Amino acid sequence: MAKPRLRATLTLFCITLLIPALLIGIAEICTRIFANHLDPLSVFVTSPQLRMDTQGAATSGMFEFDPLLTWRLRPNLRNLWWDYTPVTTNSAHLRMERELSTKRGLRIVTLGDSVTFGYRVPAAMSKDKPGEFDAEEKPYPRLLEEMLRAKFPSREIEVIPLACPGYSSGQGLAWLRRDIAGLKPDIVTACFGWNDVRAAGAADRVTMPGTSSQVSIRALMSHSQLLLQLAQFAQGKTAPAISKPEPRSSPEEYSAHFAEMSALCREHGAWFGIILPVYRDPNKPGDYPEEQNNFGNPAEGERMTQYRNQLRATATSQKLPTLEIPELTEQSWPTNTELFGERIHPNATGHTLIAGRLLEFIAPALSERTR
Repeated sequence: MAKPRLRATLTLFCITLLIPALLIGIAEICTRIFANHLDPLSVFVTSPQLRMDTQGAATSGMFEFDPLLTWRLRPNLRNLWWDYTPVTTNSAHLRMERELSTKRGLRIVTLGDSVTFGYRVPAAMSKDKPGEFDAEEKPYPRLLEEMLRAKFPSREIEVIPLACPGYSSGQGLAWLRRDIAGLKPDIVTACFGWNDVRAAGAADRVTMPGTSSQVSIRALMSHSQLLLQLAQFAQGKTAPAISKPEPRSSPEEYSAHFAEMSALCREHGAWFGIILPVYRDPNKPGDYPEEQNNFGNPAEGERMTQYRNQLRATATSQKLPTLEIPELTEQSWPTNTELFGERIHPNATGHTLIAGRLLEFIAPALSERTR
């Protein structure tokens, strides 16, 4: 008598569990059939400025959602035209023509944003002909690799550009923390600046929280159109108006991210060096090569100087190696116009300068690791 009752109780319990799951499944299917498909980027990238950067007309098809980093480059792109930049990626979401393989020799990782990525380097002038560009124009990670292979022809050396447009130093730290064990780098350099300084809505700590539970929730939601629709609806109801956009990182957070990168590299036996942020001019009102009577943004220019000074001071106090290229900072304006495409990004000539200075900068670490 007890067994039939237990069986009935278990059956009722299972049905009670299955009914909500069935209803949710039906709701998910209906949402996929009848509602407009939502890209997770449109839900999790909340800043209008960052939405334009990752989902605008010029960047359509270049980025995809990443639960930890919010966005990343799509894999296996072939000469996608992005605002005069031909973009080719490998299966690891990196701007490389070759695939990553098992480490066989000296491995250098260049961590960064669109500067390290190589915005408009090389420059492809026609959207209809993205494969037409000067093959001699290369981002500094590729130039550095060529220089190193010429200098050490008997060594296996590779430079991996761990770089994505729009990334702040916080995203760079999270990326390095996730992948450093698999990459096993000997040398790591990091260059971030403008994205941290940029006032693009709320700070990253608000819009991109990085705890493991929050990352897991974002990963789960990204696979459900029902949850994405509910999240977007909730955003429209509860999102507070931002009266004054703030920088994505505070000066203290910015410097702390680099300090954490350094500690992480030490933990994994890698040498770490900082490339202080580049920026062309003070961004004050005036006439500029690309635009006459520019209104400028002096506050942004002042923040760039402030953040660079803060990072330099932190690096000095913690004895972290730093590379500053004065020609690529606002103190060299206006004589540095030939090194930039616009205010934020060095052109091919600027990248050649970075590669040469970087080779000198990492020379002590190279000497130690190439004996």
